[in-house]
Amino acid sequence: MRAYWQDDLADVSINAICGLAGVSKPALYREFGSEDGLMRAVLDRYAAQVLSEIFAILSRDGTLADTLAALIHFASEDATMETGCVFFKMRAGKHRLGPRTRDGVEAIDSGAVSAFTGFLEARRAAGDWTGDQPAPVVARYMVEQIGLALAQRAAGEDTAQVRATLELAFSVIDRA
Repeated sequence: MRAYWQDDLADVSINAICGLAGVSKPALYREFGSEDGLMRAVLDRYAAQVLSEIFAILSRDGTLADTLAALIHFASEDATMETGCVFFKMRAGKHRLGPRTRDGVEAIDSGAVSAFTGFLEARRAAGDWTGDQPAPVVARYMVEQIGLALAQRAAGEDTAQVRATLELAFSVIDRA
């Protein structure tokens, strides 16, 4: 997982992973079946360990502004996201993924939009968000903006600039 997280997916070979893990290629293939099986296992573990943090932020009690601030902090300043996001890296390169991993990426993407939609609908019901755009459209926008921020982090951009950009992007939601 760390190898895929720290580097571009295309730059991580099975040989490198075997070397890092101290296992042989046959052992890796016995465990995961294929590179696609390995990548799907990485994606599933990453979702449980890291992406769950985003869903936890969306589930907290708090105002729209509090939640947006927490999302901005996570995407722009959290140390675990310094090298970007495995999910967004996989999503950006999904044409290179096997079918199992691609299905996982699509499921997580759909789940993220649903979670953000649910969050927005809850904020609308509470009177905290009065936007007239459909919640799924704004949810997709939010997911994309977080993905952009994490790509900027992976590219080594200054966290203050990433934060400012994401604050600007989310300002249209807070005003709505």
